[in-house]
Amino acid sequence: MNLLRLSSIPSFKLALAGVAALHAAAPGAPSAATAAHTHDPVALDQFVTSATPFPRNQVDLAQSTSVLSGRPLLLRQQATLGETLAQETGIHASSYGPGASRPVIRGLDGERILILENGTALLDASSVSPDHAVSVEPFLVERIEAVRGPASLLYGSTAVGGVVNVISHRIETELRDERVRGGAEARYDTAARGLARGGVLDLKLLGGKDHALVLHLDGFRRDGKDVRIPGYAESAAVRREEADEARREGKPAPNFARHRLPNSALTSEGSAAGISLVGRQGFAGFSHTRFNTEYGVPGHAHESEEEEGVRIRLRQRRNDVQAEWRGVPTATVQGFRFRLGHADYKHDELEPDGGVGTRFTNRGHDARAEVLHGGAPGWSGAVGLQSTRSAFTAKGEEAFLPSSTTRGAALFAFEEVARGPLTWQFGARLEENRLAAAGHRARRDRELSGSAGFVWKLDTAWSLVASLSRTGRAANTQERYAEGPHAGTQAYELGDPGLDSEVSTGMEVSLRRRTGAVTGAVTVFANRFRGYIFERPTGEVAVEHDGEWELVDADDPEAKEHGGLPVYQFIQRNARFQGVEAEVLWHLHDARDSQFDLRFSADLVRAKADGQHLPRIPAARVAVGALWATERWSLGAEVQRTFTQERTAPGESKTPGYGRLGAHVSRVLTTGRVRTEAFLRGSNLTDTEARPHPSFLKELAPLPGRALTAGVRLAF
Repeated sequence: MNLLRLSSIPSFKLALAGVAALHAAAPGAPSAATAAHTHDPVALDQFVTSATPFPRNQVDLAQSTSVLSGRPLLLRQQATLGETLAQETGIHASSYGPGASRPVIRGLDGERILILENGTALLDASSVSPDHAVSVEPFLVERIEAVRGPASLLYGSTAVGGVVNVISHRIETELRDERVRGGAEARYDTAARGLARGGVLDLKLLGGKDHALVLHLDGFRRDGKDVRIPGYAESAAVRREEADEARREGKPAPNFARHRLPNSALTSEGSAAGISLVGRQGFAGFSHTRFNTEYGVPGHAHESEEEEGVRIRLRQRRNDVQAEWRGVPTATVQGFRFRLGHADYKHDELEPDGGVGTRFTNRGHDARAEVLHGGAPGWSGAVGLQSTRSAFTAKGEEAFLPSSTTRGAALFAFEEVARGPLTWQFGARLEENRLAAAGHRARRDRELSGSAGFVWKLDTAWSLVASLSRTGRAANTQERYAEGPHAGTQAYELGDPGLDSEVSTGMEVSLRRRTGAVTGAVTVFANRFRGYIFERPTGEVAVEHDGEWELVDADDPEAKEHGGLPVYQFIQRNARFQGVEAEVLWHLHDARDSQFDLRFSADLVRAKADGQHLPRIPAARVAVGALWATERWSLGAEVQRTFTQERTAPGESKTPGYGRLGAHVSRVLTTGRVRTEAFLRGSNLTDTEARPHPSFLKELAPLPGRALTAGVRLAF
């Protein structure tokens, strides 16, 4: 990658300023790590379970990670997983309205970002289309871990861009003393006039000193109306275009929707039950989860329209089995781990009259077994097997994909060797995928992926980290066989059955500081793709006649008279992604009972193929925040600036920059075994219009306006 080119970017200069701040920190300054157990965690000082087969501190990993848990998760939670993570360094959101939003990591999304629940795939349809919701609700989760950069060696080729692991506590993994544990939470937000509430209960039914049988129960419900927005739903450019068109036709200008985003209401509810047998050397458990949601798909709507838009009704039933045995740390075989997730997913796209327009289903499993080993001084690792199956169908008016079954099998290994201050991490994965789609010849693809990295502890505070990875990914059903109108992307999509596998080579270098007056990390990354698969406009328009579609040139009189959908074709080109991330914490005050921190973060990514910018790449952004916290109080504020995105792909429009101000206050009360935390969070306090560039709906649906969220959480 060209560092001279990056050095001319404002965000990169700010990142270099972060390096200077890290370097200037006094080596003997007091550490904020001692306060982490009562206050917000210090940056890069949490254990992560999603990047390697065994828990490791963030500074001891060859990959960049983000973790949300405890109070930060409480204050960041939104109705969707994408928006919950959208403020994390290097992570943006697809922002397809309040009901559907996936994480976008370093400019990659969809099939290249794998979302897990407790280490196994969700098996939903959220990667097929941006208007499809992720089938996990962030409300009752305990922890969210995000691996930025390739994690495909452990989880498969669909994790080439990163992994998001949502960790819930439905299968007990540790032997605990309490016979009864649980909690409850309720929150109300003014933007959607929405109420969310739920609770968790763990009961030790049987047990003694060395074992226990634990029952888990949880449930939640979320209701929200059409969300409040700062101004108009449609952008100024779209309003101007539609007003001009109405004027040419001799019609009055449309009555554009304002202040509320039409068809953005949502309702979600779910519950789970689990049973676990826990001992000192391991556990085995089973859980059943149900999740239902119904939400509107916002878009082209005017206040004068009487009919509502399309709504999506989603249902998933999921069964999970987990087991783990932990052996003697000095033995050659140190443990065994097994996970199986089986899901039955369905969602209906409801037309304005209430009828089902299109039905998507996905039924399948994700199973993995790992053997952890060690014994030799400084050497540890794991070998494992993974099996996946997904049977996907789409039936109805907008079934642009054929029914298909995808099967996968993989053998993987991860090894770690520690020699003094230097720790090496190696991995390899052999994967085979078989795709059988209706009306097409079955395909079989084999890919070999590998990675190598090191963590060099320069001293007790500083670490230098680098990694190199190579990953192959076979084209999926949509990329190969799509043909038809796709409402989620507002385009007519055409696949290419001849697409080859996509091969990426990723590099990352990071300087990290764990302790001292200043902590944090500055990371530079690059990812080069051979045969990167993406959609590009063909210059044609799809026009519908009595249920049949015809492709004509964009300047064809028929297209101008009847309108239509732009035609996009999946193609392959060599591409490169490169960027920089910085996260720095200044610990200005660190006492036994209080702390005061300033936080700076910045991220930037650039992506090109054939000399042209790729579509929906997030704009550069910076954020500055302050936090004062004690064991009982927390008070903080943050301002984030997203810059104008002028590097647009063919057919894309420039996206204006925007700033957003947020603040929070929380108070903890403890009475006996009951811990109560009440909080008030303000979002977009300046009521700024924000249209994220990665969103397909950026011209039709802005982010919510000024909002206050008040809530209370009980734990016992």
